[in-house]
Amino acid sequence: MTKKKRTILIVVGAAVLLAIFVIANLSKSSGIVNMVQTDKVKKGSIVSEVTATGSVVARTTVKISADVSAKITELPIKDGDIVKKGDVLIRLDQTRYRAAVGQAEASLAAARAAEKRAEASLLEAEQAHRRNKEMFEGKLISEETYTQIETNYQVARANLESAQYFTKQQNAVLEEVKDNLDKTIITSPIDGTVVSLNAEVGEIVMIGTMNNAGTVILTVADLNTIEVEVEVDETDVARVQLDQEARISVDAFPDTTFKGKVVEVGNAARSSGSTADRVTNFLVKILLTDDVPGIKPGMTATADITTAKVSDILHVPIQAVVMRPEKVDTLDKAPEQEPESGVIAAEVTAGSGNVPDGKNEPKEIEGVFKIVDGTAKFVTVKTGISDQQNVEIKEGLALDDQIISGSYKVLRSLEDGGKVKIEPVAKEGEKK
Repeated sequence: MTKKKRTILIVVGAAVLLAIFVIANLSKSSGIVNMVQTDKVKKGSIVSEVTATGSVVARTTVKISADVSAKITELPIKDGDIVKKGDVLIRLDQTRYRAAVGQAEASLAAARAAEKRAEASLLEAEQAHRRNKEMFEGKLISEETYTQIETNYQVARANLESAQYFTKQQNAVLEEVKDNLDKTIITSPIDGTVVSLNAEVGEIVMIGTMNNAGTVILTVADLNTIEVEVEVDETDVARVQLDQEARISVDAFPDTTFKGKVVEVGNAARSSGSTADRVTNFLVKILLTDDVPGIKPGMTATADITTAKVSDILHVPIQAVVMRPEKVDTLDKAPEQEPESGVIAAEVTAGSGNVPDGKNEPKEIEGVFKIVDGTAKFVTVKTGISDQQNVEIKEGLALDDQIISGSYKVLRSLEDGGKVKIEPVAKEGEKK
C-alpha cells in the first residue's frame, strides 16, 4: 500500500469516527427525558379576589373642639361612655361671656332709647314741615324760612336712620355674644361612644386658626356602623367596584372572618416611599355587614374583595400556564431566490421557525404543555380569571386532559416535543 493510499484511509477513518461521535451525541441529547409533575384539566369554580390591608374605622366619627377659648369647668363624661345626641359633653367657664352679654344688652337698650328719641324728633319735624309747606305755598312765609324747616326735616330723617342702623348693630353684637355664651356648653352632635378623651377639667382649650388646628377635646364615634379602610395597589384597583362582597379578617379576632361590601373606591392616588421605591395605592372603604361585638376603631384588618366569580368552568393549576415564543410557518414567507450565504440561510431557517417581529423579538403566547405519547406538546390556551391556585381555561383544552404542572425549573426550559416522564407520587409518610 502506497503512502498516499494510507493517508486517504486515515482521513476517511477519522471522518467516520467523527461522524459516529456526532451521531452518538445527537442521539444522547435527543434522548433527554424530563421528569415532570402532572395534573388534569378539571371542572369547578373560581373566585378572583383582591387582598389589601388597612384598619377599622367608625363610619361616622366626630372630633369635638371648642368654638370659644375658655377653661374647662366640667367633663360629665369619660372615655368609653355611650352618649345620645344633645347630651352635654363639656362645660366651659362662662364668666367673661356672661359679662359680654350684659354689656351688649345695656348697649342695645341705649341704642333703642336713642332710636325712640330720633323717631319723636322726626315726627315733630315732619309736622312742622307739613304746616310750613302750606304756608309757603300761600306765600305766608319766606323761602328762606321754609328752606330751613325742610333742612331740619331731612336731618331728623337721617338721624332716625342712623339710630335704627346702630340699634341693628347692637342687636347683632348681642346675638354674637349670646352665641359665644351658648358655645361654652358643648353637646354631642350624634348618638355614639366616646372613643377618646384628650383633656381634663381645668385645662384651657384653644380655638383653631389657619396655622393651628385647635384643641381636640374628645372624639365621638358611631360604633353601630363600622368600616374597614384598606389601600389597594394601583394594579388591582381597576377590578374593585362598588357593592362587591368582601371577607374581613381582624387581627384581634383570629380564625374568624366577617362579611362586608365595598361602599367607596377612592379616585385620588396615595403615593408613599422614595422615588425609586414609590408605591401607589387607592383608598377603598368596606362596610362591615356583620355585627362584631368588641371591635374598636384602629384595629388592624385584612380584606379579601371578591372581584369576579365563575362556576362550572375548566381550570388548571396556575403554574401550568407558561409563555413561549409564537411559532410561525415560514414556508410561505421564504424568499424565492436562495440566499447568497449558506450561513445566512442556516440562521434564517434555524430556531424552530420563529419569525421575529419589528423589534427583532418573537411574539410570546400563553399555553400549557399537554402530555401526548410521552412527549410534551405545547397547546395555546385562552385564559380567564384566576385565584391563588387555579386559572380558568376558556379555549385550548378539554376536561381530563393530562397537563404538566411542574416543576417550575422544568417548565421554564421545557420545549415543544420534549420527552417527559411522570414523577412517581410519594405516598403519605414516604420520601420520593
